[in-house]
Amino acid sequence: MAIRIWYQSMAPLGHLPNYVAALQRHADRFIESDIAVTFNGSSECWYGEYPPTELLKYPYAKLIIQQEAIDLCRKAEADGYDAVILGSFSEPFLLEIRSLLDIPVVSMPESALLIACSLAEQIALVPLGPAGAKRVRATVNRHGLGARICGIQPLSNPVTESDLETTFDAPESVIKDFDAVARSLVRAGADVVIPAEGMLNELLYWNGLHRLDGAVVMDCVGAALAYATMLVRLQRATGIGVGRHWSYIRPPAEILSSLDALR
Repeated sequence: MAIRIWYQSMAPLGHLPNYVAALQRHADRFIESDIAVTFNGSSECWYGEYPPTELLKYPYAKLIIQQEAIDLCRKAEADGYDAVILGSFSEPFLLEIRSLLDIPVVSMPESALLIACSLAEQIALVPLGPAGAKRVRATVNRHGLGARICGIQPLSNPVTESDLETTFDAPESVIKDFDAVARSLVRAGADVVIPAEGMLNELLYWNGLHRLDGAVVMDCVGAALAYATMLVRLQRATGIGVGRHWSYIRPPAEILSSLDALR
């Protein structure tokens, strides 16, 4: 039976054609013919002239912008998608969305981290800049994986999503920066280095940067696609889904309907 995956980015994909093309090529290369992936971005009206890296560092802006992910993912389930991927290292409302959906909900950082735990004892992450490093550290702690992390170090020359979009055709400076930072993390003990941003991941993946000094450079997009596919197949075969007693408890139908009506 075919699998349909909704991939929800929190970047305004309409402004990032090189990134979208890279994501689609990635899906076409990575997944089997019976799996279809729809890539969807955040509404472009939120960002104006600002890249996501700039706005999402503000807690209030992040709250307002990312709320739409909840409704978009609920609509994806209603439209018959079999899984949702939150393709953002900010993991927008992961707990809330999992509490509402019956289909698997996968986050890019969680899937990358969990797969990395099967490949290495010590893991490192490279975000785009200092603000990203702060968010990534909070994500690692939220998943209880701090003991497996030997370093979180941003690029020496911080970049935004807009910067990366323009460097797809000339990526040498970003690759050189990542290479230097990643090698220092490998020397510090990392056997897996995670590029902690989807666009950075695609830039490295399509330029063949898969290993450094014997350590693995994680393919976060591939990891999320594989993890979502695995969870769909497990759910179909065994009925496994999220636990509903504690963290992902869903409101009763009457409460959910009332809240939706008030909104």
